[in-house]
Amino acid sequence: MYDQDKSKEQLITELSELRKQLIALKAVQTPCLPAIKDSSGQEVEFKKLVENSPDGILRINQAMEILFANSLVIEKTGIPATTYIGKTPAQLNLQGYSFVVWKKHIEKVFATKQPSMFAAAFTNYKNQHFHYHARLVPEFDKDGSVQSVLCTLRNLNQLKKALSALGASEQRNKILLAAIPDLLIYLSNEGVYLDFHVPAPSCLYADLENCIGKSISEVMPSEPAAKLMTAIQHAVIGKQIQTVQYQQTINNILHFFEARIIRYNADSVLCIVRNISELTRLQQEFSRFEQLHLVGEIAASIGHEVRNPLTTVRGYLQWFALKPEFTSYKDTFSTMIEELDRANEIISEFLSLAKNKAVKLELQNLNNIINAIAPLIQSTATISNKDLILDLQLIPDLLLDVQEIRQLILNIVNNGLEAMLPDKVITIKTFIENNKVMMTIQDMGTGIPPEHMDKLGTPFFTTKEQGTGLGLAVCYSIAARHNAAIDVATSPQGTTFIISFAL
Repeated sequence: MYDQDKSKEQLITELSELRKQLIALKAVQTPCLPAIKDSSGQEVEFKKLVENSPDGILRINQAMEILFANSLVIEKTGIPATTYIGKTPAQLNLQGYSFVVWKKHIEKVFATKQPSMFAAAFTNYKNQHFHYHARLVPEFDKDGSVQSVLCTLRNLNQLKKALSALGASEQRNKILLAAIPDLLIYLSNEGVYLDFHVPAPSCLYADLENCIGKSISEVMPSEPAAKLMTAIQHAVIGKQIQTVQYQQTINNILHFFEARIIRYNADSVLCIVRNISELTRLQQEFSRFEQLHLVGEIAASIGHEVRNPLTTVRGYLQWFALKPEFTSYKDTFSTMIEELDRANEIISEFLSLAKNKAVKLELQNLNNIINAIAPLIQSTATISNKDLILDLQLIPDLLLDVQEIRQLILNIVNNGLEAMLPDKVITIKTFIENNKVMMTIQDMGTGIPPEHMDKLGTPFFTTKEQGTGLGLAVCYSIAARHNAAIDVATSPQGTTFIISFAL
């Protein structure tokens, strides 16, 4: 019996729905999956393997209707088992399921009879987001045509989380690496450049991007290269950190470096290079000032006591030189007086080194001091066929002791003039830089040998036959009393003394 009030069309619709539900129940109870045979020839259902698979498995026909889905698909989508059979992903309203992409790849498999792969995403009924990788494999009928497509879905959520964590970790490492002031070099055990991290390219001896694949001996000067190679060999053999200090002239400036080399693995080492130029200079300054202080203390304690007898002896020699009976010794007396004057000069320089020497600091303009002594410098330069150039910019007044600054300038200028050949020029410049008043004295000599650079300003160190080794020592002492710093840049084309006064 049937309800007479129902139309024929309604009855047909209900019968069609009942038929679909029967098909669904049949598919759930007996899914259409291939079977394999064991060694005894008995069929073994493939269902357990499919149901326990870590991947989602679907069977889809050419109309994009789902014929089968394993329990993982049902769990992740949240769709009841009796609902998805015969429905397309679009009909199941899986948001972001990329129905167009699915359709394109399904049609491709049916057309080419070849597997296909793609990546997509969907949001289930619980508003959970899933990323997956789909592999589509054709299933053939007896006549060789594609009957359906078997889809394997691999959840990429965990992989994406891992990649995201890896990306965050890499970002943190980049930030940490960027904050490291040291140069990091990855080398083979043979000293070949493999990789690097450069915080300050301006302090590089060579462009490391062009050094990959080259050995240290090809890139660096022979002396530091030999030191580093020896340290690498000891690190590889002894498996302990090796420390090497070396120096290099880069852009006409001498830099000091400390390299720590550690064995990275069986085939490579890590070299951590730190620029210790500032620390080395501070140590040298400290050592120099200690020596200056010692010499100054000696000068202060005995300088006057030595000067007084010298003055007495000089006076008697002048008196004897006037006596008629000593006329034949006049030249000898003159030589003796000259030597006493030289000794007195040295004692005066000694006294200039005294740490507690009284200075008369007054507001003065450095340009005025330079202009005042320029004629004296020019005349000295002209005698030896050399010239002086002044490049004085507008600068503020400073607290200066005029006599001491005059002595500092003359000492450095005289050294520069002596280092130059005829027809060369010495240049004095003043300007403001980094909130400091700068004075540079640049000669056109042959430069200072690297082995002498760390000894500049050391009392009694000189390369001149008649030098006392106190001229530059006095300059450094004067600079210290004026809260100024002296830096030196040298090359075969000349040397520049850079004196910076704090404002």
